[in-house]
Amino acid sequence: MKTKLLIVMMALAVTAALAQGRRGRGPGPGYDPKTETTISGTIDQINQQDSFCPGGGTHLVVKTDKGSMEVRLGPTKFIEDQKFELKKGDTVQVIGSKLDSKAGEFLIARQVTSGGKTLTLRNEKGFPAWPRGVCR
Repeated sequence: MKTKLLIVMMALAVTAALAQGRRGRGPGPGYDPKTETTISGTIDQINQQDSFCPGGGTHLVVKTDKGSMEVRLGPTKFIEDQKFELKKGDTVQVIGSKLDSKAGEFLIARQVTSGGKTLTLRNEKGFPAWPRGVCR
């Protein structure tokens, strides 16, 4: 009886571990490589909205020659851990997936370049560079 119970508990533990291993490792919400574009401009605002990530994290408002655009970078902790500092007035170049929402267009950043430094936030398919669990 104890052996059967042990086998069932191990099977449940393995199933739970495999399920958690997948969480947070897929392309970010809505990231679509087909809509990838590059913008350049000046940071007008920096907002940090960490609330378990999806839709949260560090957001920029970048003023371009075509107007302002919201840029969603990723978890604030991840960006800080990379020692990548951004401040209002910095010139940036952002590569990311352009999306539409009820509030308007925004960009989910894959890569940000500023001051000669580049921060890679996602790979070409949109998979996040930060480790699982950063958003918790």
